[in-house]
Amino acid sequence: MDRENTQENIRTEIFYLAWPAILEMVLETSVWMFDTAMVGRLTASALSAVGLGGQLMYTMLNIFSAVGVGCSAMVARYCGGGEYDRAEHVVGQSFLLSIIIGSIMFVTLYSIIPTFFNKLITQTDIAAQGIIYTRIIAVGGSIMVPTKVLNYALRGSGNTRVPMLSTLIADLFNIFGDYALIFGKFGMPRMGVAGAAIATSISQALSLCVSAGYLIFNKNGIKLKFADIRNIDSGIIKKLISLGVPASLYEFSDNGSRLISSLWLSRMGSIAFAAQQVSVSAESMSFMPGVGFSVSAATMVGQALGAGNEEKAEASTKESSKMAVIFMSIIGLIFFIIPGRLMSFFTNIAGVRNLSAKCIRIAAFEQPTMALSMALSGALKGAGDTKGPFYVTMISTWMIRLPLIFMSVFVWKLSIEYVWIITDLQFLAEALLMAFRFKKGVWKKIKL
Repeated sequence: MDRENTQENIRTEIFYLAWPAILEMVLETSVWMFDTAMVGRLTASALSAVGLGGQLMYTMLNIFSAVGVGCSAMVARYCGGGEYDRAEHVVGQSFLLSIIIGSIMFVTLYSIIPTFFNKLITQTDIAAQGIIYTRIIAVGGSIMVPTKVLNYALRGSGNTRVPMLSTLIADLFNIFGDYALIFGKFGMPRMGVAGAAIATSISQALSLCVSAGYLIFNKNGIKLKFADIRNIDSGIIKKLISLGVPASLYEFSDNGSRLISSLWLSRMGSIAFAAQQVSVSAESMSFMPGVGFSVSAATMVGQALGAGNEEKAEASTKESSKMAVIFMSIIGLIFFIIPGRLMSFFTNIAGVRNLSAKCIRIAAFEQPTMALSMALSGALKGAGDTKGPFYVTMISTWMIRLPLIFMSVFVWKLSIEYVWIITDLQFLAEALLMAFRFKKGVWKKIKL
C-alpha cells in the first residue's frame, strides 16, 4: 500500500510539473508554427526562407543557451537539499553568463547570415528572403538566451508555471504581430517575412521581462538578486560551463545535424524542401509531451538526489518515461490517421501539402521511441550527467542519421519520404542507447 501511495504521489508530482511545461512547449512551438502557417500563404520560397532561417537561429539558440541545463541541475540539487541561498547564487551567475553568451551569439549569427545563405543556398529568392528574416530574428535570439536560462532555473526550483506564463504572453503578442505585419493589417505596413521576424523579436523581449520580473519581485520562491550578479564567481562559472559544454555539444549534434540535412534537402527543389519544413513544423507538435515529461524527470531527479533519495529518482524517471510514451504514441496515431488535414493548416500549396502529408504519416512511427529518449535524457541531465545524452546523440546522429541521409539524397537519389524513414531508425537507436546509459547508473554518483 505504501508503495502504491508513493507511486501515486510521484505521478501527481510529475503531472504538477509536466502540464505547465507541456503547455509552455505548445506555446513556444506555436511561434514557429504560426510563422510557418502565415508565411505559407505567401510563396514556397518565402516558406522555405523562414523555415531555414528559423532553423539556423533556433539551432544556435539551443547551443548557446545550453548553460541553462547546468543551471537547472544545480538549482534542483540545492533546492532538494534545502540550500536555497546557493541556488539563488547559481541563478545570478547563470543570468550574468547568459547575457554574455547572448551577445556573442548575436554577433556571430548576424555576421555569418549572408555567407550562410549566399554560399549554401542555390535558390537566390530563398537566400534573399532568408537573410532579411534571420538578421532581424537574431535580435530576438540574443534576448531568448537569458530568458531560457532563467526559465531553466525556475523549472529546477520546481516552478514550471512562470515559464509557461512568460511564453503565453510572448506568443499572444507574436500571433497578433505576425498577422498585422506579415499581411499589413490594422494599419500596419505589409512586410512579409520581415514582419514575421519583427513580431517574434518583440515577443521575446516581453517574455524576458516576465521571467526576470518574477525572479526579482516574487516573495515565495528563489530570487534573482543583484548581489549574485555584480561579481563573477569563477567556481560557479566553471561548474556551469563544465555542465553546459556537453549540453551545448548535444544541441549542436542534434540541431546542427538537422541544419546540415536541411541544406542537403534544399537541393531537392523548393516544393520538396518546403514540404520538409512544413512536416518539421507539424512534427514539433509531438515534442510537447516529451519535453514536459523530460522537464518533470529532470527536476524530480535533481531534487531527489539533493535530498539523498535515489529510489525516488529512479521511480520518477520510470513514471515520466511511461507517461511520455503514452502521450506521444497518441499523437503518432493522429499523424497516421489524418495527415492531410493536419498539413492543410500549414499551407494551401497543393504540392507541398500532399508531399508533407506522406512525411508526417511516416513520422508517426518515431513517436514512442522519441518519447523514451527525451524522458531519459531529461533525467540524466537533471542528475548532472550531461555527457551521456551527448554521447548518445553523437552516435545516433553522426553514425546513423547523417550518413544515411547523405546516401539517400546524393547517391541513391531517393524522395523526401525516405528521410523520415531514416529518422525513425535514428530514434529507435537513440532510445536504446539512452536506456542503456540510464541503467548503468553513472548519474547516481555525480557530485554538484
